[in-house]
Amino acid sequence: ETSTYRIVAPAVTLTLTKLTVGLVWETLCVDKKTPFPEIKARRQESLERAEKLYNTKLDTREKQKEVEKKRMFNEHWELEKQQRRDIEQKVRAEREHESASLAAWEERVESNNAVDPKTTKAQNDDSNKPSKTSILSPSDIYQMHLNAAPPIRQAETVTVGIDFTPKNMSMPSRTRGDEDFYRKSRYKPVSVEDAPMYWKEKGDKFYKSRAWKQACDAYSESIKRDGCFLTCVSNRAACWLHMCEWKRAIEDCDLALTLLANTPASETTQERYRYLLMKLHTRRGSAYAWSGEYGRALEELRLANAYQAAEGPNGSNEIGLDLHVLETYMKEKGLVEARDPVSTAMHEASRLYYNGNYAGAVEAYKAILQENEFEVKARSNLSAALLHMGCFREAYEESSRVITFCAEVAQALHQPGATSATLADSDDEEEGDAEDEMIARRNAAAKKITEKSGHVYLLLKAYVRAAGALCGLKDYRKAYELMEMAVRITPYDDDLRDDANRIAEKLRFETLVSATTRSAAIPAPPPPAAVAATA
Repeated sequence: ETSTYRIVAPAVTLTLTKLTVGLVWETLCVDKKTPFPEIKARRQESLERAEKLYNTKLDTREKQKEVEKKRMFNEHWELEKQQRRDIEQKVRAEREHESASLAAWEERVESNNAVDPKTTKAQNDDSNKPSKTSILSPSDIYQMHLNAAPPIRQAETVTVGIDFTPKNMSMPSRTRGDEDFYRKSRYKPVSVEDAPMYWKEKGDKFYKSRAWKQACDAYSESIKRDGCFLTCVSNRAACWLHMCEWKRAIEDCDLALTLLANTPASETTQERYRYLLMKLHTRRGSAYAWSGEYGRALEELRLANAYQAAEGPNGSNEIGLDLHVLETYMKEKGLVEARDPVSTAMHEASRLYYNGNYAGAVEAYKAILQENEFEVKARSNLSAALLHMGCFREAYEESSRVITFCAEVAQALHQPGATSATLADSDDEEEGDAEDEMIARRNAAAKKITEKSGHVYLLLKAYVRAAGALCGLKDYRKAYELMEMAVRITPYDDDLRDDANRIAEKLRFETLVSATTRSAAIPAPPPPAAVAATA
């Protein structure tokens, strides 16, 4: 018989075979008489041995890499020397061939120009006669050169690979037409096994078979080939959770949330966006809870519960149950959470909003604003809920209040060149260089935008929501002006640009219809005969 193991989540059962029946393995048993400091010291020694073994493996791997690198360098050097020898030999052979051809040509010319004494007199007699053989036709000259043509130097085909170097950062001087070119020139796999989707599917198979380490490695390989693969980053965070790597799970959740925030609206739906937010906040909350940061865990689970669309298929709310368990545990341990009432009310209002209860969300946001009218995020969310309810006039008023609250940033954004990254740390104002007033204003605007960067995003959402409300009120001219302000903040957002173009088309159509209606309402002038009769 051999030793076996059996995995029944979340436990692993080991069956070890004994050579001596009835023998008790004391090393595998926890001796209750042993003091805790000794057990702790023993564990520390085992950890140090494991760390030492791991460092030894790392050193060995580094040495092997150095040896392999040196071997590859020597082989490459030998290959280059062999290529150089082949080139020199080919050049030497060509030189010898050309030298032999030149020597043969010189001998042929000398033999043709050699003087024969017996024929000298005949040549002198015939010197006054026109020579027919000395005149050559163009075809004879071409035939002579055709026979003496040099051989082709290289007959085989040479394939030269050209690598494309992508730009490292976005440059405003480039036109928007370059984006398609750069998108087409991104990394393309040379084989099926080099594609990100291949490693993603491989990681999914490992994940289903509960091989967390192999699944994590497969997802990492996929992320190496596509750094913006949101699904693989989220799945790797789940693998870190199963492997009890809480810190790495939190880092992957942070990265996934950043990628999701930068995802264009045209590439996802509202339901999927909300589902991904719920899943990522749940995993990050679980990692915080297992690492002992219960306050952050409660906040993450409340966010996930707010983003949850509805209850489960059996009427269960798993996130709500986890939240209740965590709150009960903190109460039993005497851990008190320093809760912000405004934050709690915002979470509840967000939950109502994402569950489709827009009327309840509006009441919740209005209650928050009654307590603190300067809670600009609540006012911004209130305008979104009013838009869903079709209350366009109220939504426009709330968005206008947000724009008024962020008036300083809006004025700074209107300053030409204020959004340039090179002006954020400019010292022109501090050095007292007041010769150019325009440069001073531009630097002040850039500094204002840097200090209040959060207001820029609020202002962008307020512009878009106010434009949507004005479209509902049929005021397309003011809506187009607000959309142009939003596009000025994010000039490379194709979705905003398309929306602005749609509003412009609607405005042109309305102008054309109104002009046609006005021309039809104006009475036609009387005929000339009627004018003469009147006179």
